[in-house]
Amino acid sequence: MFQDIKPKIMNTQYVHRQIKLTDNVVIVKGQQALFIDDHLPVMADIKKNYPTQSFTPIHLLSIHGRDFFFIDRELPERDNLAYDSLNVVRASRPKWQAFATVTAVHLAVWYTKTRFCGHCGAHMQLGDGERKMVCPNCGNEVFPRISPAIIVGVRNHDKLLLTKYSTGYNHYALIAGFVEIGETLEETVRREVYEETGLEVKNIEYYHSQPWGFSQSVLVGFFADLADNETYENDEYKDDREELAVTKWFRRQDIPNDDNTLSLTWTMIQAFRKGEIK
Repeated sequence: MFQDIKPKIMNTQYVHRQIKLTDNVVIVKGQQALFIDDHLPVMADIKKNYPTQSFTPIHLLSIHGRDFFFIDRELPERDNLAYDSLNVVRASRPKWQAFATVTAVHLAVWYTKTRFCGHCGAHMQLGDGERKMVCPNCGNEVFPRISPAIIVGVRNHDKLLLTKYSTGYNHYALIAGFVEIGETLEETVRREVYEETGLEVKNIEYYHSQPWGFSQSVLVGFFADLADNETYENDEYKDDREELAVTKWFRRQDIPNDDNTLSLTWTMIQAFRKGEIK
C-alpha cells in the first residue's frame, strides 16, 4: 500500500530546523500544491524563480535524509512550476517520496486552514514542543486534522459488492464513508452500507488501516457478511444514486483488475479475489 515504504522511516515530529537549498518545499493553493512535473520543488527552485520574495519556512517532516518545509505563501505559477492535485504523485517514484509528499501537503493544508482562531478570530501562532497552533488571545489550541473513515468489503458467499461513485473517481471501489460524531467504527460500517445499498451486515471484521493524506484521513478497512444471505440470493439491493453510479456483485473470479496498487480499497479487493479473505 501507499504507506509501505520500509526500510525508509518518516518522522513527522515537530522540530525547529533551518531550511537548506536541497530541502523540499510545499506551497499550496486550496487543495493543490506547487509542483515541478510530479515532484515538489526544492528551496533552490523557489529562490531561483522568486528571487525577491522572503520566506519563513515551517518544518513538516523528515525522511531518508530529506526535509520537507511549508511556506505559507500563494506564489504565482512559473513556466516550470504549476499547481496541481495530489493525484500527480500516485504513480511517481520512489514511492517513499510520493508518500512523504502527500503527508507534507496534508500538514500544509492544515496550516492554511488554521491561520485564525475559530473561537475569537485572533491570528494563531505556532505552538512550542509539539505540532499545534495556539491562539495568543484566548489560548485555543488546534492540532492537525485527521478524519477517520471506514472502507467495507461486503461479502455474500463468493461474491463481493463493488461500487462506482456518481462523480469523481471512476473506478470500482468498496463502500466507504466518514465516521460521524458519537459513532463506533462498526456502527459507521452498518450505517454506510445501509444508507448506500439498503443492505444489513454482520460479522464485521477489521482488516487493515491506512493514512490517506489525499483526503486528510485515516482509512480503516473491514470485511462484513450480509446479515441474511438467503434474502439476497437474487442480488437485490437499492442504489443511492446521488452518491453511487454503479452497485454490483462480482464473483471472486470475475472481479475486475485495476492498476492502482496503492490504496487500501484495492488491497482489500485483491485479497478477496485471491482467496486470502474467505
